[in-house]
Amino acid sequence: MESNITRRKFVLAASSLGYAMTADGFGVLPKASHGTLKTFPLSDAALQSGNATAPARPKVLVFDVNQTMLDLNALRPHFVRAFGDGKVLDEWFALLLHYSLVVTVADAYADFGTVGRAVLEMLANNKGVKVSADDTTRILQGVLTLPPHPDVPESLKQLKSAGFRMVTLTNSSPSAVKAQLQNAGLTDYFEESISVETVHRFKPDIQVYRSAAAHLGVPADELLLIAAHAWDVFGATKAGWQAAFVARPGISLLPLGPKPGIVAPDMRAVAAALLK
Repeated sequence: MESNITRRKFVLAASSLGYAMTADGFGVLPKASHGTLKTFPLSDAALQSGNATAPARPKVLVFDVNQTMLDLNALRPHFVRAFGDGKVLDEWFALLLHYSLVVTVADAYADFGTVGRAVLEMLANNKGVKVSADDTTRILQGVLTLPPHPDVPESLKQLKSAGFRMVTLTNSSPSAVKAQLQNAGLTDYFEESISVETVHRFKPDIQVYRSAAAHLGVPADELLLIAAHAWDVFGATKAGWQAAFVARPGISLLPLGPKPGIVAPDMRAVAAALLK
């Protein structure tokens, strides 16, 4: 009786960690799909190492743009001028992400630039600051001329040379991301930029990732998102994608989300992991 109870506890504990008992031993228990559960036996080597089979090489690398490839810190002087404090940039971008999610949930889509202008006005009102039309223009136009992070161009070149297909998937409008990539000198690395406007929803809404996968004609598990945002990585992995998290300074993963296959401090390290 005692051994049966011990075994039952062991099986329950293992299942909570994502494993299930199979005829050959313990196997990976993937998420349910349409109510169906499947188990896959693990080899002795995998059991000893604690790792299942490595995911397949992704067919397409899907890059986020703002903060991941382009440096938002270039906007900080504009916020010093408008608000007297460069840290307001971080508040503005956080509000922009927050309210892009609000309009998605409320089914009240407006393009990213429109949301950005609205939350800039909201922030100014909250702080009792009068932001001039010129300062507003400098900030919003500045988004279109952001420089790439220093680690980005060479990393993209290496990945392109290695034969990876590469696209972007960003909350920015099609015209905005076109200008951003051109001004940053990154256009030639990407075969296309996929717009959230096709579904009128912003990342991390799961429909964005599903729509992008359908557009590319590639199975979800053969797509790999590269992003410096925990919410973006969360959405992509929940949609069945692979992911690489670029841990830019001050940005961390959400512990509640699935852990991406690659976690690296910059794009160079992401490229090195993919090129192994």
